[in-house]
Amino acid sequence: MDFGPETATFLIFLLVGSAGAYFIGVAMNGVMQEDGFGVLLNAMILMAGGFLGYHISQYFRPPMSLVSFQAMMVVSGGFMCLALLAVMKNVLRRLGF
Repeated sequence: MDFGPETATFLIFLLVGSAGAYFIGVAMNGVMQEDGFGVLLNAMILMAGGFLGYHISQYFRPPMSLVSFQAMMVVSGGFMCLALLAVMKNVLRRLGF
């Protein structure tokens, strides 16, 4: 297995991103309380949404810097997934499921 600079950079970004998602998951657990999913599930949803936002950013060519656009898409993808799933959870709870 070859650990080049690209692999090491990816692993560092993955580690920093997962730590950041955990801290934001703790904050979102305090904000959303029973409307949320708990600390670890909030962090996992934020990470999955971040990867989804990153993959979406690969298909668009914005008129701004690519790195700043990718960072914006990662953050907004994570929060959009968390918000969408929280809304779906509350709708299903109100319908009696």
